[in-house]
Amino acid sequence: MGPITTYWSDGSVTGYSDHCQSIHDQALQGEVEANTPVCDGTICRYPSGATIPDPNAVPDDRCTNQINYAGDPRSNAEINSIGAQTGQCPEPIS
Repeated sequence: MGPITTYWSDGSVTGYSDHCQSIHDQALQGEVEANTPVCDGTICRYPSGATIPDPNAVPDDRCTNQINYAGDPRSNAEINSIGAQTGQCPEPIS
């Protein structure tokens, strides 16, 4: 949107009026809102419904999200704490 040009009833032209500025500001705010997503830590959703991955999302790198521990007698908390303490996910126990 360019500069505001106001044409007055007396034929003069100026670059500003409160009314025109308020219309301009409303239109600009609408554009900002239409292009501003709401992010939830996983995805960002635009008012149009379009989605993108949240660029600020923190990856969930717990061991139980990386390896299938089905049948392992240890709890998820125990498995994940081993991974956090050692820096490596433990091998599954069957």
